[in-house]
Amino acid sequence: MPLSLSQRYEIVFLKLHPLGPKMSNKAISKYIGCEPKAVRYWLGRWQENEDLSNLPKTGRPRATSKKTDLKIVNIAKREQNITSSDISNVLKKDGVNIDPSTVRRRLRESGGTYGPPLKKPLLTDKHREQRLIWARQHQHFNWDNVIFTDEKTFKLKKNGRKVWRFPGVTKIVRTVKYPLKLHVWGCFSKQGFGKLITFRHNLTGDFMCDIYENCLLPTAYRQFPEGPDSWILQEDNDLKHRSWQAINWKTDNQIQVLPWPSASPDQNPIENVWSIMKDTIGKKNIQTIQELEQEIRKTWKGLPVGLAVKLVDSMDRRVQCLIEANGDYTSY
Repeated sequence: MPLSLSQRYEIVFLKLHPLGPKMSNKAISKYIGCEPKAVRYWLGRWQENEDLSNLPKTGRPRATSKKTDLKIVNIAKREQNITSSDISNVLKKDGVNIDPSTVRRRLRESGGTYGPPLKKPLLTDKHREQRLIWARQHQHFNWDNVIFTDEKTFKLKKNGRKVWRFPGVTKIVRTVKYPLKLHVWGCFSKQGFGKLITFRHNLTGDFMCDIYENCLLPTAYRQFPEGPDSWILQEDNDLKHRSWQAINWKTDNQIQVLPWPSASPDQNPIENVWSIMKDTIGKKNIQTIQELEQEIRKTWKGLPVGLAVKLVDSMDRRVQCLIEANGDYTSY
């Protein structure tokens, strides 16, 4: 699939912009999800004439005007559950007769993707109030010494492939009754990505302390050798983090903990890391839980330091967006 205009500009920013992370072509291709040759091509185009638009093509004239293209995108952005067929029918009422497949092409050209909507926890008035207070308190906070942490569950995706079938030829896909899944805990700071652990059992207060001891502390010692006063721990308000075992461990080890508002995954940049990893791993033909674990570790190990820098640098914008949203959900 061709890169959208916004993705092309992101390539230029990641490599050439004075305020960008100056990532390598290989790291950019992994981050964007494209071939390295595409990165080289668009960087070359920019250095040649600072133009990232599509070159004019010969052949059949375009079926839609720029005005219609804009209308298609605006309808898709405005309506929650609208389909390409719905948009096609809306345009027909205005005298524009185009096929749903053309609608889909125009939406993809504008950087749109078709999939399930983002799922966010339900925010109460109390949540919004607490989020807004927290954002105002951390509007000018130094995020460079924060270690961001989180847990995530990776599931072995269901086999949704379709096959050609013929009389007398049976094609069978073996399935399991319950989905195979792995739980993951990971951490990172502006210094880079830290230790990651995978586990299959439930996360208890005692096991949370084991993670602190064997994953968090080694990462902190490596990234912040000055000691516990030189860094601060970010974690959400999950019960395991507030268990008496976890609280006692953090107190005994003099760990500073960053206050964190409830129901605020949009403020934790590690959520973007999980999204990138799930997209990358989802493209693999994984059949066993062992293969899933290998891919998780391989993908985590391949995450570039430039990505960590970019995500931590995004915190000021996240907090500002939260203030502008008056405590409601942001686009992050």
